[in-house]
Amino acid sequence: MFARVCAVALVGVLAASATPLLRTKRDDQKHVFAHVIVGNTYNYTLEQWTSDIELASSKAIDVFTLNVGGDSWQPEQVKQAYDAAQGAASGFKLSISLDMNELACASAADGQRLIDNFITPVKNHPSAFVYNSETFLSTFAGQWCTFGQGDPTAGWQWFLSIAGTPIYFIPNFHVGDATTLSTTWNFIDGYKLWNAWPQTAQDDTQWSDDAWYMQHAPGKGFMTLVSPWFFIRRAFGDPGNNRYLRSDNFMYRSRWEQLIENRDSLQLVEVASWNDFGESTYIGPLAGRIPAGVDYVSWNTNHMAWLNYTAYYANWFKYGVAPTIVTDQIYMWARPQPKNAGACLSNPAGAVANADWAEDVLYISAFLIGPARVLCFSGTNSNSTSAVAAGVGELTVPLSPGSVGCSITRNGIVLIDYKPTDFTYSTDSSICTMNAWTGMKRA
Repeated sequence: MFARVCAVALVGVLAASATPLLRTKRDDQKHVFAHVIVGNTYNYTLEQWTSDIELASSKAIDVFTLNVGGDSWQPEQVKQAYDAAQGAASGFKLSISLDMNELACASAADGQRLIDNFITPVKNHPSAFVYNSETFLSTFAGQWCTFGQGDPTAGWQWFLSIAGTPIYFIPNFHVGDATTLSTTWNFIDGYKLWNAWPQTAQDDTQWSDDAWYMQHAPGKGFMTLVSPWFFIRRAFGDPGNNRYLRSDNFMYRSRWEQLIENRDSLQLVEVASWNDFGESTYIGPLAGRIPAGVDYVSWNTNHMAWLNYTAYYANWFKYGVAPTIVTDQIYMWARPQPKNAGACLSNPAGAVANADWAEDVLYISAFLIGPARVLCFSGTNSNSTSAVAAGVGELTVPLSPGSVGCSITRNGIVLIDYKPTDFTYSTDSSICTMNAWTGMKRA
């Protein structure tokens, strides 16, 4: 699902604090989306959709972007999700994202099928996300689609003309030359850049890409992504399906802060993902269907702590003010084995690309209502300093075989003593995983 990736020639890095680009705004309200892989919801019921939607809404997520593919059962699941939202969380909406890596788009019949399956059934639904008075539609890729017309530009214009409803079209076409957004693709309403992770070992480089694309789409909407993690290791041959992208050094927090500092330029941000288990990016519950061959996702790699963490930064992005911390909390995350684990080196799939970008440390984020002592350990290692100021404090501990834990103490009183039982760091592994475990505890 992740772009493979557009090669972008950029010189230098635009700092996250740089002056935002001035753009024509379509809608002054901020919206936070979460990307949902419908292909992983095969066994979802109305009740499960309702539960997910209520949970997402409670964590400052406004819209589920339903990534749809070619399975015959997916249109019915889409309709069920829309129906669930109508009775679940007030104001929560859904939109469609056509995954053109999975959907046929060579003929007019292909285009009509997409409209019949994914646009017509929900275009007037009360749960449909409407932007600039139009039905919101995005894609993953699809820059090659012709729908039986002369070329992709004519193909997509034809598709939009027969959709049967006004469409706010904001595709994620994989174009390496941003200038084509105002030439070849000048008819699109906005552009969605799949830009959640650095493309090198260097931290915090995403905003320079965002700014470059926004410069070349004047007057158009823009959506970008944020994500806590990325790891995929699949048996099939595409090299892009065996790699790690840098998620270390509190990258999720720093990416959110990039977006917050540039929020005057942005109305639309998407979290990748709610349930993309195959790419280890999920922040939602381990519900639904984990894809075959994904042995690095289990009940011991729950990412729900990141969902609570997301709520803090998503609210800050939407309203421009950091939320007040009302309860002491501790967040921890780590990989269960070293980046150079033998299972990741001697395997038919080959070594994991970019594994050396990772760091073998336990990450700790303490949300504190006042100054406190924060003591954390991993195996026989512990942090060397313990005094942490009020607000969000960050610590790391080098990973060492064994369990992990943290305590928060204030004025001699232990407020949190967290020793999770569902995580152990081991240097002896039988499978290759660079997926993360996450945990949290409140006072």
